[in-house]
Amino acid sequence: MRPRTPDPAAVRAAITALRRGRMVLLVSEIDGGYRGDLVLAAERATAQSVDLLTGIGRGLVQVAMRSSELDRLEIPPADPAMTGPGRARFRVPVGAAATGAHASQRAKTIRALADPSSTPGSFGRLGHVFPLGCAERGVLDAPAPPEAAMDLAEQAGMSPAGVLCEVCGADGEAARLSELLELGSVHGLPVVSIEDLIAYRRRELCRVERRGVARIPLPVGEFRAVGFIDGLGRDHIAFVHGQPRADRVPLVRVHMECLFGDTLGSLFCDCGAKVDRALELIARAGHGVLVYVRSRDAVLRGLPSLLSEGDTHTAAAHPVDPGDLLSAFEILDELGMHEIRLLTAADEDDFTPDQVRILDRIALPDDLPGAGRVRLPVRPGASHAAGPMGRVS
Repeated sequence: MRPRTPDPAAVRAAITALRRGRMVLLVSEIDGGYRGDLVLAAERATAQSVDLLTGIGRGLVQVAMRSSELDRLEIPPADPAMTGPGRARFRVPVGAAATGAHASQRAKTIRALADPSSTPGSFGRLGHVFPLGCAERGVLDAPAPPEAAMDLAEQAGMSPAGVLCEVCGADGEAARLSELLELGSVHGLPVVSIEDLIAYRRRELCRVERRGVARIPLPVGEFRAVGFIDGLGRDHIAFVHGQPRADRVPLVRVHMECLFGDTLGSLFCDCGAKVDRALELIARAGHGVLVYVRSRDAVLRGLPSLLSEGDTHTAAAHPVDPGDLLSAFEILDELGMHEIRLLTAADEDDFTPDQVRILDRIALPDDLPGAGRVRLPVRPGASHAAGPMGRVS
């Protein structure tokens, strides 16, 4: 049996195969059993690949693509009376103009579905290719084989349309896992699971791109604000102090955005005070960075909970999404900080990143005498330096 630990190498191998016009085997766990689908990038479909797909898989030839694109092509639901998610999923079978059931004709229809220049008039209804409507964000919205086929094609840099054909076993029923793995081995097909793809896509969304830099004079010293953007379109900032030296390991603090604590000084948490203490310690150390990570739900997460009578203000840690931490350490890696001393608080969970080696974990003190209040901007993507953030070459 395949290990349950997601394997990013399996996704990369599948992506490479799809780019080359080859098939891959997608394995899914469904209702306690397994399902196998042969997957091909729609824009690379040929008579030979379609014939091989149906010969090995023996199921229906379906093309998975976003429901919104099928709506643009005016390909209607297979059953207009249907309600619920099935209405968007199952569409009437189509064929490109003057095509039939032959492999070359079906390949032409498949390529037309993947072609962004196609129009509603490009297809006749009641053809021999079955379109499937998929969720906008693929497996991140719906962990199902059609979404996985669409995502794999898109991750390979091609049109977001994947051909899939369910694999039937020797008895004509759903193939067992052992049969699926043997089929992959016999035909030299890369094997990838939906779990592999979900983990891969989530990891890719955490990757960051450097966008700009500005000088930020703060009460505790001068910092450089280096802007980043992640795969979700969120902007993050690294407040960098000093210059790297071979004999000095940078002091680092990772801070998750809290609107009420950071900007308004809310007493329901000590987020703002932690920012102050961290910046002061980094300035005293002479070299380091505070990574300010924008949250997916910063305002809602920062709302103070209703306190019952007799409760006192607390400084409980906010929930942290693992993806946010991945983005934070991606930023450190991009800054060239591969060995760090990490400032941590007692109410925070330990996290061991892949990108950065933590040489020491230093407790963030409860108070620092003489430290001034440092106000961070409400939207850290907008610099408050004397000038706009510029592009970094």
